[in-house]
Amino acid sequence: MTEKLDPQNLPSGAQERARVAAELKRDALAAQARGELLTAMLHASDALMLLPNEREYLDLVDDLALAAPDPLSLVPVATGAVHVATGAARARILMMQKDLRGAVEIIGDIVDVAPDLAYLDWVRRWLQPHVIQALGWEFLAEHAVKPGLRIALHMEVPSERDDPRLPNVASAAEIMRLLRAAFPGEAVLYWGEALVRRRLGDPSATLAVAQEGVQRFPNDDRAVLAMANGLRDARRPDEALQYYRRALELDPKDHAPLHDAGWAFLDVGRPADALGPFQELLGRQPDYPEGKLSLQYARFKAYGIAEDRAALIRLRERNWQSGRTRELVNEIDPPDVYYNFLPGPGDATAAATRQLTRELAPVFHCCGQGANISYTLVSEFLESPSVALAFDVAVRSAGGAGAELVLEVGQVQEPDPRRDKAQVPLRIWTYEGTNAKRVYPAAYPQAQQAIAALADQVFRTDVWDPFAAQIAQQFGNDWMQAFVAVLTDPPPPPEHGEFDSFIWTYRCQVAVALVLSHLGPWESGSARPALYSLVYGPSDWITAAGLIALAWRARANPGLRPEVEGVFQWMRGQIPKQGFTAWEGPLVSVWLGLGGHPAPVQEELEAWLARYDDELPRKNRVRPPERRFGGLTLAQYAEFAWERDRIMSSIAHQGTGASANAFVGGGTPPELVALCQRFGVPMRNEVGVVKPYIREWQEALNANPELQEEFAELQRNIQFERQGVSAHEVAALDEIRAGNMDMHLRMAQAQQAQRAVAEGNAGDPDPVVFPGQPVARLSDYVGILKGMQTGNTGVLGRYGLDWMSYGSVAAAWGAKMAADPMLTEKFNRMMAG
Repeated sequence: MTEKLDPQNLPSGAQERARVAAELKRDALAAQARGELLTAMLHASDALMLLPNEREYLDLVDDLALAAPDPLSLVPVATGAVHVATGAARARILMMQKDLRGAVEIIGDIVDVAPDLAYLDWVRRWLQPHVIQALGWEFLAEHAVKPGLRIALHMEVPSERDDPRLPNVASAAEIMRLLRAAFPGEAVLYWGEALVRRRLGDPSATLAVAQEGVQRFPNDDRAVLAMANGLRDARRPDEALQYYRRALELDPKDHAPLHDAGWAFLDVGRPADALGPFQELLGRQPDYPEGKLSLQYARFKAYGIAEDRAALIRLRERNWQSGRTRELVNEIDPPDVYYNFLPGPGDATAAATRQLTRELAPVFHCCGQGANISYTLVSEFLESPSVALAFDVAVRSAGGAGAELVLEVGQVQEPDPRRDKAQVPLRIWTYEGTNAKRVYPAAYPQAQQAIAALADQVFRTDVWDPFAAQIAQQFGNDWMQAFVAVLTDPPPPPEHGEFDSFIWTYRCQVAVALVLSHLGPWESGSARPALYSLVYGPSDWITAAGLIALAWRARANPGLRPEVEGVFQWMRGQIPKQGFTAWEGPLVSVWLGLGGHPAPVQEELEAWLARYDDELPRKNRVRPPERRFGGLTLAQYAEFAWERDRIMSSIAHQGTGASANAFVGGGTPPELVALCQRFGVPMRNEVGVVKPYIREWQEALNANPELQEEFAELQRNIQFERQGVSAHEVAALDEIRAGNMDMHLRMAQAQQAQRAVAEGNAGDPDPVVFPGQPVARLSDYVGILKGMQTGNTGVLGRYGLDWMSYGSVAAAWGAKMAADPMLTEKFNRMMAG
């Protein structure tokens, strides 16, 4: 059947777009030849979506529109969401019909949802002087100016030249230029055009329009700020400062002008002059984002103060995820990754649970002290068991009693990351399914304290390595097992709060590995077997810690390098092709960092690292964590409640006597007992009354209408699933009910279905849709409907239905037809017959 291209997932390369567009044009012309104009326009609008300003596809849409008596009937829309391609084709037809108001309004909506598709240039071409006057300022401000500004506000200054949003931003700049001639009294057209031209990287054009704007509107803070930014881009910071201060006078609550003023001086290499604005900024707002970073950077650049350099390096360690922080600090302390800079773990599951801990923190401070937290995380692939460990550390640090993170994994990679990669003397993790359990008991406080002292130091070889050697010498070989226990029972994060629990746990694991690496002589001490246990055990952050420690030993002792590089080479072959491997990035980075590689090896390692960085965002997908009460997720509790209510309803339908007999003598129906056992739900409450509920879930549902609605939706889907209706079919039904059906696609599919049925190419005209159920065939359902149309309600009894059960049957058939236009066509013909 006909499908539509997804505007959020189009081919990115120009050649591939051209190839797909050419195929769609052929399909459109073939459909036109068959007389299927709806289907032809469906393909043509998709082709135009790929290349919105190519004349051949503009003409294709125009020709199809002119071939129909009612061109808009070829791009039907319903209430709710409208497909981008359909909307654009409809706008084009409205323009042809001289309804430019309707056309511009649609394009404005489209570029809001698809800012990387260059439709805004259509509006630019349409805005002739007489059209501008006819449409008026208020309409154009809403539907032509604001969409362009919304796109630009989410872009960098200047933007990358390959940013797909740039064509729309360029069109927005020209639209505002055209409108300035017609509406010179609208300030937004001046500061707005300056804003978008900054993204285009055109300082002279930005400054020219900003100057005109500030002359016309000297008391408009946005016009003044646009002038200041224009002067900054023109590398004229002293003049820019005057306008930044004027903007601050006009809006004293907005401190951004001080931040921008400081950077105007830094941009031209005058860091000493940047200090004043930054100091004033922090005096007004001590927690201004990146304010402290900017001040310390400027002060170090101006005077080279060692304390500022150390503070900046510390900021990079704390905010390792911030690209801006890394960019500035890397300039003054070039990163030797995993030797003088320790990036945090890159697991998608870690990112999801880190966000969760931020959301939980205020709850703990308010009313969750001492609580146990349980969440389910759905991940496409298996990742590091230390994610759950760090989550537990985070919850305990926030005041909770502990946390359980249950991982539901779509697939386990090969080689299986749960298995040992080689025989190991020490086991650190064991697995039950896809959830890891630590082997070692709680760690000794003395070992935890020693590791905490090391992990809190600035990460670099000349600091950590001698400190680790000192700890190893102080405690000796007999403490090897005690330090291994710290890997899975780390100390709490320091009270200064510089490290979140995830980077802290990782730092502690690396610190343990480095201490272990110093336990005795390499050939006869505990160091080698301990590190090999870390490296060859199940894949984890601990694996990465072991690899980092091996690299440090090889760097310090070149005699160990052949052995260590042999380990690295073998480990490379253990990296699964799918999913994220927590130690792949550390492996290639520390290997590269050993230095002294032959040119081909150096090039190959650099290519591997570049490949890894490029692929990292696509390595894994994780659904947001899901809470549990009584050991059940909301979906599991909905399934339990649906089954429970079905059992109770079945008993109730048998009459009062059956209900009494079911619970006679304090007993309970065996079916209900088995259900409670299967889900682990207590049958009775604390005073012995039969109440098969989870109190926490019931209270949560009663307190939250949105959660209650989600619960009801889950129960409805369970009923559909038991009837044989797929999630895809339920979704199609919901789209229709919500008014979000893609009417164009639906009608084109109906057109094709009509032809297939008429030509006898549609299969069984009376298909079995619900095998094994009373209303199995299409003719069964049609027979019920026709009987009811004639007043014969007894037809329900023939299938063992009452009005309540008929409702669920009708919903199931509706879902099937919502997802299958061919079935709908057969139904329509049978009802008409």
